[in-house]
Amino acid sequence: MHKRSRRNQKRHAKMLKRCLIRRKMGKPVFFTLTHSPVKYKGFSNRYDYKANLHSIIYKDAHFNNVKFQASIITRCNFRGAVLNGVDFFNSNLKQTSFKGAFLKNVVFFNCKFQGTDFTDAKFENVHFISSNLSAVNGIIFDNSNSEVEVYKSYPVVNLPPETEAALLRTSSNPAVFTPRVLHVNSNRLNYWVLSLLIEEYGLDYLEQLSEWLNTQKIPNNLYTVHSYEILLEKIRKM
Repeated sequence: MHKRSRRNQKRHAKMLKRCLIRRKMGKPVFFTLTHSPVKYKGFSNRYDYKANLHSIIYKDAHFNNVKFQASIITRCNFRGAVLNGVDFFNSNLKQTSFKGAFLKNVVFFNCKFQGTDFTDAKFENVHFISSNLSAVNGIIFDNSNSEVEVYKSYPVVNLPPETEAALLRTSSNPAVFTPRVLHVNSNRLNYWVLSLLIEEYGLDYLEQLSEWLNTQKIPNNLYTVHSYEILLEKIRKM
């Protein structure tokens, strides 16, 4: 057997052992997948906190309504993949390739992009927020693409006190709070995300959203900014 194969098998066995120990201790087990030669298909409706993905093949895969939070996604292959409603928050995307991928309703927030490649990628409603883009390959951020928005300065969001209080109250609901889309913590809202929603729908609909989240049964798939856009579309049609 090749030395590298034996090394990968030992690494995988150690990872499984660590996961088993954490489960027995009642601690969370984070999604970990590294150095796999298998081509994966992607996944949908998922929140991954502290995922560790290294040298994984997601070529031509499909992702829908997925949030990666505080994750390491390095040297991965998303060539030709379709990502719709995917958020990368506080994540390391070093040397990962999105060549020829289609990114729709995607948010990159405070991400590391050293050597990340977007050559020939197609974009629709994609936001880069508070990220250093100097080391990104294959895309020029010169405002020539109306489907790509870059945000650097902290947004000014003047919420009515009652709306802010209503949104903060939703932190008591795990379905809203756990994915940390609207919240930084239980006492602080994510004004970057709120500014995106206000920009698209206006403050009045954000007020209606705060009421809806406190009075209605909450779906279990509010993982991304786009999932809230879908909900706001529903509210707008009521």
